[in-house]
Amino acid sequence: MIALLASLKKESLLLMRDWHALALLFLMPALFIIIMSLALQDRFGAEQGMELAGQFNDQASTRDARLFRQQLELSPYLSLQDSTRPLSTSGELYAITLTADFSQALEARTDKPGVMLRFAPELGGRERALIRAAVQETAGQLRATAIAEELGYDKQYAEQEFLLTHLIVDATDTHSDQPALPSAVQQNVPAWLIFAMFFIAIPLSTAIIDERQQRTFIRLRTLGTSVGLIYSAKILPYFVINLLQLVLMLMLGIFLMPLLGGEALHLPAPQIPALLIMAVCTSLTALAAASLIASAARTTEQAAIASAAGNLLLAALGGVMVPVFMMPASLQSVAELSPMHWALSGFIELLVRQGSWSDIAAPAFKLLGLAALLFTAAWALIQRSTRHA
Repeated sequence: MIALLASLKKESLLLMRDWHALALLFLMPALFIIIMSLALQDRFGAEQGMELAGQFNDQASTRDARLFRQQLELSPYLSLQDSTRPLSTSGELYAITLTADFSQALEARTDKPGVMLRFAPELGGRERALIRAAVQETAGQLRATAIAEELGYDKQYAEQEFLLTHLIVDATDTHSDQPALPSAVQQNVPAWLIFAMFFIAIPLSTAIIDERQQRTFIRLRTLGTSVGLIYSAKILPYFVINLLQLVLMLMLGIFLMPLLGGEALHLPAPQIPALLIMAVCTSLTALAAASLIASAARTTEQAAIASAAGNLLLAALGGVMVPVFMMPASLQSVAELSPMHWALSGFIELLVRQGSWSDIAAPAFKLLGLAALLFTAAWALIQRSTRHA
């Protein structure tokens, strides 16, 4: 125990002296969380609205055209302006132009188009589809109302008999506090926390290799210090750092993000123990990966490249950079192979759906299983190198 405490003190002092690297471990995920949460807060999340600015040009100047615009402006997603400026993501994103044949086209008395749509080249397919759907819905409502009036009925009859508004009922539990999808903060806080936990492989693996190259490892062995104690003393301080990262990133989401104009992260008290378990499982897997890299690499350059490349690949596939639910089906299947996705799915289950222990059992056990496998492989390589030292 005395030897372990002495080793832990040595490693802690080395860590504190390298304060640049220590600061990076906390500043990097914090900056990513702030930037990505603010940048994507209007892209997804149940409570985040989307209002797309666009142009409306009326070449018809008819009653139907005026009714069309009035109905279209009721859409919560569209913001229409009278403008002819070039379309761009920094201004109007789309242009809706009613042609001179609009009324005839609405009444199906001509084959010519009644509405022309133009989009900014950078506008995504999701937004384009939303705008088309709003225009199509508005045209359908006006046409159904006109037919009902010709038959002697009112707008309510048109909505019930022609538009079948009673056919679809929103079955979402409006009294539930659980959104269907994570908000930007709920996605990015655990995502970049996990990335930071795995990023710790770079300083840990390079520190181990540096001691090996400087023959510090051999000197400790000649003093009777066991291999297990040496590596345990290396790993434990980084394990504590991972847990501190958890606390600080959660505090950032809860207190700082609202001050910066983002959504606050809500952390239900019953989920805190389960969040801690997910953090422990994630940290052990990250430390196991770092140990394997340190035992397999021969130089600090090899370890740094392997750690950085591996982390970026796992993050890209695991839903850290792009949420998995936004990926095509083929990539979603590949994402299941990333341990970062296992960890992120567990955090999302707790933060978004307020899941129970049983809901995180699968990702937690997968992380622990992988950690055990990686630690075993690292230990085998360490024992082999020790025998040949």
